[in-house]
Amino acid sequence: MRPLFAFRSMLASGFFLVSSLAPSFAQAADCPVPYSEFEENIPHIDMAECPGNKPDSELGFCRLVMDGAEAYVYAFHYTDDEPCLIGIKRAKKTDYLMKK
Repeated sequence: MRPLFAFRSMLASGFFLVSSLAPSFAQAADCPVPYSEFEENIPHIDMAECPGNKPDSELGFCRLVMDGAEAYVYAFHYTDDEPCLIGIKRAKKTDYLMKK
């Protein structure tokens, strides 16, 4: 299974929603997707800040993934060990494309 497909299937199942997860989720002992796994397996674009500044730069960061006609924002919270995925949100690809 392609790594991106696995992450997209989590999105499709509704398991990860950035806005509905409590910050304490990332403090859990077992992180479902550590940033090191994401970084190594998913082509992405580093974002200067997360949409709506959630999470803000003190709590975490976001990465943008373009997949064909789709775009996804992956949000990570800092933890004691390493950043942990807390949510995936479908985004409008046109919001992230350069305009003339």
